[in-house]
Amino acid sequence: MKKVSFIFFIVIFFAGLGLSMAQEGPFRLQDIVVTASRIQMPLIETSTNVTIISEEDFKAAGARTLIDIFDMEPGVTTSNLLNNPKRAQVDIRGYGETAPQNVLFLVDGRRVNSIDLSGTDLSQIPIDAIERVEIYRGPASVLFGDNAAAGAVNIILKKGEGKLKTTAGVSGGSDKYLNSQLSISGREGGFSYFALMSALNSDGYRHNNYSDARDIFGNFSFDILQNLNIAVKAGHHKDKYGLPGALYINELRSGSVDQKDSTHPFDHARTEDNFIDTEVNAKIGNVGQASIGGSFRNRLQPSYFFYGSGSFTESRSNLSTIALTPKIIIDKPIFGRKSSFVIGWDYYNYSTTVKAAGNSFLGPSNTDTDVERTDNAFYINERFYPFSNLMIEGGYRRHKTRYDIDHRDMINPVLTSSALTHQDKEAYRFSINYLIGKNGAIFGSYGRGFRFPVTDEFVIPGYCFFGYCQPTQVNSALKPQITDEIDIGLRYNLLNTAGGSVTVFQAKNKNEIYYDPILFANMNYDRTKRTGIETAVFYRPFDPFLVTVTYSYVKAIFDGGVFGRNDVPLVPNNKLGVKLSYTALDKLTFNLMAVTRSNCFAISDQKNQQSKLPGYTTYDASVVWRTEKFMTLFAIKNLTGKRYSEYGVYSSFANKVGLYPSPERQFFLSIQYAFGG
Repeated sequence: MKKVSFIFFIVIFFAGLGLSMAQEGPFRLQDIVVTASRIQMPLIETSTNVTIISEEDFKAAGARTLIDIFDMEPGVTTSNLLNNPKRAQVDIRGYGETAPQNVLFLVDGRRVNSIDLSGTDLSQIPIDAIERVEIYRGPASVLFGDNAAAGAVNIILKKGEGKLKTTAGVSGGSDKYLNSQLSISGREGGFSYFALMSALNSDGYRHNNYSDARDIFGNFSFDILQNLNIAVKAGHHKDKYGLPGALYINELRSGSVDQKDSTHPFDHARTEDNFIDTEVNAKIGNVGQASIGGSFRNRLQPSYFFYGSGSFTESRSNLSTIALTPKIIIDKPIFGRKSSFVIGWDYYNYSTTVKAAGNSFLGPSNTDTDVERTDNAFYINERFYPFSNLMIEGGYRRHKTRYDIDHRDMINPVLTSSALTHQDKEAYRFSINYLIGKNGAIFGSYGRGFRFPVTDEFVIPGYCFFGYCQPTQVNSALKPQITDEIDIGLRYNLLNTAGGSVTVFQAKNKNEIYYDPILFANMNYDRTKRTGIETAVFYRPFDPFLVTVTYSYVKAIFDGGVFGRNDVPLVPNNKLGVKLSYTALDKLTFNLMAVTRSNCFAISDQKNQQSKLPGYTTYDASVVWRTEKFMTLFAIKNLTGKRYSEYGVYSSFANKVGLYPSPERQFFLSIQYAFGG
C-alpha cells in the first residue's frame, strides 16, 4: 500500500507540474477525433477520456505491431497469449477475462469483433496500414452498441494523398522474425488510393509458436460529384499458426520445464479472412451530410487440438457478416447556438457454421452447429453549445438482437436441438465539457452500456455419459450485461512545455457474464464494481528531450454475491509507464521506456485462493532515424531479459495455475524507403 501511495504521489506531483507550467506536444488538443460521437470533433471538446495515437507517434516510439501501441496507455492493459497480435487481448478499465467481449474494435467505424469467443484478431490489421488509433474509455454503447461496455478502439486506415508514392520495407529480428511490406498511395484529381501487401514469418518465442501471415489491403475513394463521394475498402488475410498451450507455474518455478516448452506441440490453426466495405457520403446543402455504409466479411477458421492417446478435436468455423449502417448528421444552429445532431441505424447479420469432430474418453463425436444472429439498432446523439466554451451532449440507443441456433449431432441424435431467442437493451449517455481557454477542458459524463452474450456463451454443450444423455441447450437464463459509469476529468496543455490529463471513474455492472468451470456453463455475476484513476503527463525540460509518465489505478471487485468482495481475476491494480525520448537533428530519436504492472489473480480464480500472477517491470529501447523518404528502426524489447507472463488460467481440476510465458530479450531491425511522392 505504501508503494501504491508513493507512486500515486509522484504522478500527481508531475501532473501538478504539467498543469501549472503546461497547446501542442504529445497531447494535441486540436487533433480531430471521430470515435467519441460519430461526428468529427477536436479532442479538446470531447467529454470523455480519449487518446489519439498517430502514425508519427507509434513509429517514433518504435512500435512493431498493433499491440505495441497500447504499452504506455493508462487504463489499458494487454494479455498476449501467443506473443503476437493473433490472440492478444486488450483490456480497458479492468474487465480481465471478459475484456474481448467488453472492448469494441472498429476499423474506420466498422465493427470487427466476432460473435463468438474467438476474440478480435489484431494480426489482420498491419501496422503499416494504420493512420492513427483512437482509444475511447468508458461505455460507448449509445453510438456503437454491443461489446462497447468498457470502451472502444477505432483504427483509422491510411488514405492516398499527393503524388504517386511507393514504399517498401523489411523487418527482421529474434526468433527468425521476418516481415516485408510494399505499398502504393496517391491522389489523382478526385481519385485517391492506398494499397498494401505484406508477408510475415516467425518461429515465435516458444516451441510450436510459429506464425505465417499474408495480407493484401486497398483503400480507394472517388469524388463522383462535388457533393458526392464513394469509398471502397477491401482486404484479404491468410495465416497459419501454432498453439503452444499453458505451462504450470509450479513446474516453471522448479525448473522441470522451460519457458519455451510447449504442452501442445501439435495444436495449430489457420485463418482466411476476406472483406469489402463501401460507403457513400453526400453533403446536404450547408447543413450536414448523409452516408450509408455496407460491408461483407467472410472468415474461415479451421483448428486442430491433439490430447494424446488417440484423443483429438478438429473443428472448422465459417463466419459471414453483412452490415448496413446509414446515418444523417445535421450541423445547424439551434436558437443561434452551435449544434450537431446525428441519427442512424445499424444492421448486422452474422451467420456461422461450426463443424467439429473428435475422439475422447467419452467416445467419438461429430457435430454441426449453425448460428444466425441479427442485430437492429436505432440511435440518436445531440451536441449543443449553449455558450462558446460549454458543450452539453446526450445520446440514446435501442438495440435488439435475435439468435437462431441449430445444433445437430450425427453420432448421438438425441443430443440434436434448436432454439430461437431474443434480447434487447437500451443505452444512454449524458456529458458536459467546459473549455478553459484554448488549452484545456474539464469534462464529466454518465453513461449506460451493455453487452449481449456471444454465441458460445449461449450454448450449453450436450453429452452422453454411461447411458445418460443431456441434449445441447440454450442458456435462456443468461441475461445481458449492464454497465453504468460516471467519469470526471481534466486535460490541459501549456506552451508546448508540459501538459497532462487526469480522469477518475466508477463503473457498476449488473449481470456481468462469466464462465463457471465447475458447471461448464456461462453465468451472471450478481454485481461487480470498478473504481479508478487514469493520469498522463508530459514534460519537456528542453526542446529535444521529452518525458512522458502515465499511471492508472483500477480496483475491480465483486460487489457482493457468492464471491463477496473479492478481486476480479486478471486485473492488475496498478500500471505505471515512463518514457524518455531524445531527438537529435530532427531525424534521430532515442527512446527508453519502462512499464510496470502489478500482480493479479489468474482467470477462473474468483475465490482468490491461489497465488497471484507476479507483477513485473519491462524495459524497451529503440533508435529511430526518419527522413522524408527513409526510416530505419532498431529496437530491443524486454531489455533486461525479464521472465514474466501477462496471462494465466487456474484449473480447478488440476488445482494449478497455467501460464503463457512472454518473450525474454528480443532484437528487431526495420528499414523502410519511399520512392516518389
